[in-house]
Amino acid sequence: MKSQLRQDISLLIFSLLVLLIIGVIIGKPFLLVCIGLTAYIVWTFYNLNRLTKWLTKQGKHVPETYGIWDDIYYQLYQIYQRQRKAKRKLAAIVSRFQESTQALPYATIVLNRQMEIEWFNNAAENMFDLIRVTDIGQRLDNLIRIPGFINYLTRRDFKEDLEFDYGGRNIRLTITPYGNHQYLLGAHDITQRRKLEVMRQDFTANASHELRTPLTVVAGYIEALQENADEKLKIPLQRIHEQTERMESMLNDLIALSRLETQALPEKEELIDVPALMQQIVKDMTAFDRGQHNIEINCQPVKLLGSREELHIVLVNLMTNAIRYSPSSGQVTLSNTVDERGMCIAVEDQGMGIPADQIPRLTERFYRVDPGRSRDQGGTGLGLAIVKHILDRHRARLEITSVPGKGSVFRCCFPARQIAEVDASPESIN
Repeated sequence: MKSQLRQDISLLIFSLLVLLIIGVIIGKPFLLVCIGLTAYIVWTFYNLNRLTKWLTKQGKHVPETYGIWDDIYYQLYQIYQRQRKAKRKLAAIVSRFQESTQALPYATIVLNRQMEIEWFNNAAENMFDLIRVTDIGQRLDNLIRIPGFINYLTRRDFKEDLEFDYGGRNIRLTITPYGNHQYLLGAHDITQRRKLEVMRQDFTANASHELRTPLTVVAGYIEALQENADEKLKIPLQRIHEQTERMESMLNDLIALSRLETQALPEKEELIDVPALMQQIVKDMTAFDRGQHNIEINCQPVKLLGSREELHIVLVNLMTNAIRYSPSSGQVTLSNTVDERGMCIAVEDQGMGIPADQIPRLTERFYRVDPGRSRDQGGTGLGLAIVKHILDRHRARLEITSVPGKGSVFRCCFPARQIAEVDASPESIN
């Protein structure tokens, strides 16, 4: 194109020189040069007009011309062909994507920045009773009139999934931002899973309550037999009594887990004075330990939103485990730290430690690192499961670090939104 442009400029200059010479000969050089320039301008506008018409309705045939305009048409036609090829390729990709997502069993909806529907698959059509002809372009919260869902969509805080009832079904929904302020909504039916969870919870709660009465009767008879038993029966009866107590403790933990699973946190959470709670825990654990370990506390003044009773259960479980699995005269430390991310309450011990490959399973029900030793220590295998469940209810997380042979640290980390007040003056009590 550059060479053709140079040729056209050279031809224009040559033509103007010829007209100038002829004009000098006939005595009118300026007139002939103006006529030549005017003809060139008219030619240029003529080609611009043809180009405009061709661009508005491009086709297979390129207008015939010469010079630089021929190169312009050729280059534009090549760009047009490449765009058509890319468009066909993109259309094929979109078509394959839509075909694959149509086959998904999970409801999928594409939303724009105004939360208006741009596309949805067959599963979404069936789940939310959508109609393609009328609902494309509609705001989703105008079609799904569930208060919890409308609030979730309005807040635009999609870090956590949403569960709600719709059309007699339990729906779990996620929204993922992508692209230029667009959102991908995914939803699936969890009704059957919820039914199974309710059945399991009901069975656990009912079985635990039903077992508690006969176990109480057995424990009462064992205590009565122990009072009048001879020396040969005292040891067996003592073993039976210990196992009965262990079963009672296990039933209590199962009932506590069942209660946590079926009851939601109160809408208005109470304000917990964390240092006061920690000091009470240390006082109780010192009495429980009877001076066998060195128990320390290091706390920073802070107030937390949540359930004081449930947080008390968490710390008692963690401190009890630390005492049980630490050697005599070992140190157990209860402390907390506060920063811009939130607050962490840590229980540190000098026990046998936990192998790294077993840490992810510690919060499973009845899982034990050393089953024999855990039973000897009186553990039920449910303590950490209860801790994990309570922390989930408080939007907190449990972090575990351990070095075999040196000890472990269990941290309960609460997000900043759970912190109500922070005092600038730390306290340290040993």
